[in-house]
Amino acid sequence: MTEILTVKLTGVAHGGEALGKLGDRILFVAYALPGETVRVTLVEEHKRWVRGKLVEIVEPSPHRVAAPCPHFGPDRCGGCQWQHIAREAQLDYKRRIVRDQLQRLGGLSKPLVRPTVDPGPGWAYRTQMLFYPSGSGSLGLRRFQSYEVEPIDHCPLQHPALAELYNDFNVEWDGLRSVDFSVGLGSGQRLVALRTQGDEAPELEVDVPVAIVLEKRNRAIQPLIGEPWTFETIAGQSYRFSAGTRRPFNPLASEALLNVVEGYLQPRPGRTLMDVYCGAGLFSLGFAAKSSLVIGVDDDAAAIEDCAFNCQHLDNVLLHEGEPPRVLRLLRDPVDVAVVTPPAEGMGHRIAQNLARMGAKRAVSVAQNPAMLARDIEQWRRAGFRFLEATPIDVAPQTYFVSTVALFGR
Repeated sequence: MTEILTVKLTGVAHGGEALGKLGDRILFVAYALPGETVRVTLVEEHKRWVRGKLVEIVEPSPHRVAAPCPHFGPDRCGGCQWQHIAREAQLDYKRRIVRDQLQRLGGLSKPLVRPTVDPGPGWAYRTQMLFYPSGSGSLGLRRFQSYEVEPIDHCPLQHPALAELYNDFNVEWDGLRSVDFSVGLGSGQRLVALRTQGDEAPELEVDVPVAIVLEKRNRAIQPLIGEPWTFETIAGQSYRFSAGTRRPFNPLASEALLNVVEGYLQPRPGRTLMDVYCGAGLFSLGFAAKSSLVIGVDDDAAAIEDCAFNCQHLDNVLLHEGEPPRVLRLLRDPVDVAVVTPPAEGMGHRIAQNLARMGAKRAVSVAQNPAMLARDIEQWRRAGFRFLEATPIDVAPQTYFVSTVALFGR
C-alpha cells in the first residue's frame, strides 16, 4: 500500500508547485498552496528533493478558490496551473518567485522587487494559442507534465475572437502535428499555422475568412491561403507579426511592458536606444518617436522584416539582422540606454559587456523566465552594471508564467 504523508506547505516554487519540507528534502506539490496542510503520496524521489501527488487538503488556504474550467486539475490539461488560486494571491506569488530566483540563483541578498503589475482581465485574454491533435477527432492541450493531450472543447483563457476561430477549426486529421491559432483584435485578422508530418501541405477548403500557412520543421513558412501574418494594435501603434515569429499573446500585457520599460529607461530626444532581440519591434516602434535614434538587432529574418515594415515611416530606426552577440561586438555606435529581450535560454555571450563598451548607462532586461534572469545577473555584474530593481508583469494569469522587467545601471 502506498504511504500517505501529511505535510505543511510553506512556499511556492518557480514552476507553480507549492513547497514544503520532508525531513531534509524539499517537497514539491502541484495544485496546492502555501499555508495548506495536505496529504500526499510520493511519486518522484531524489537526494535533495521529492515530488508528491496531492491526495487530500486537510487545511485549505484562504486563497483557494474553485477552478471554473472542467479541464483543470491533476492528470488533466496542463495549460493552467493556478486556476485554484485567487487572483490577488497569484500576483503576490509571482513577486515572491522572482525575488526568490534573484536571491538563490542571482546571488542578490535583498533585491528590490516591485509588486506584480496586473495588466487587465484574468480570463479571455489570449489572442494566440498552440493546440495538438488529441486522438479523439478534436484538438486539445497537453496534460500536466506529459505529452498526452487533453481534448478541449473550450478554453476560458481564449479571447472570444480566438475561441471563435478555434471552434471553426477544432478538428484533427492524419499527419497533423499541431495547430497554432492567432487573431489580431485591432485588425480582425485570423491566422492558422499548421505543422504536419513530413511537412505535407493538406488540401484545404474553407468558407470562413482566415489565412492559413504551413510551418515546416526548418521554420520555413509556406502560405496556403492569404497573407502569412496578422496585424495588432498595441498602445496606439500598428504592428505586423508574421507566422513563426515571437508575437504577444496578451496585448494588454504588452502595453504594460511598454509602460514599465519606458518608466525605467526614460527615452527622450538626444538619447540613442539599443533594442537587443528586437523581434517585430515592440520597443523599437514604441520608443522611436521619443528617441533620437533606435538601433534594433535580431537574428530572426522574418521578425526583422516585420520590424522594418512596422517602422518604415520612421527615419530614426536602424536595424541589424544577425546573432545579437556577434552584431553587438562589431557595432561602434554610441548608446545611452538599452532594452534586452533574451530568448528562453538567456542572454547571449558578452551582450552586457558590449552595451557597456558602447556607453549604455541604463539597461533593462525583459525576461520571460525569472531563473534565466537570475543566471544573467553575473554577466551584468561583470560588465559593471548594478541591479537596481525589478517589476514582474502578469502576462499569463491562471499560470505561473511571469515576465520580469529588471533595471540595471552603472
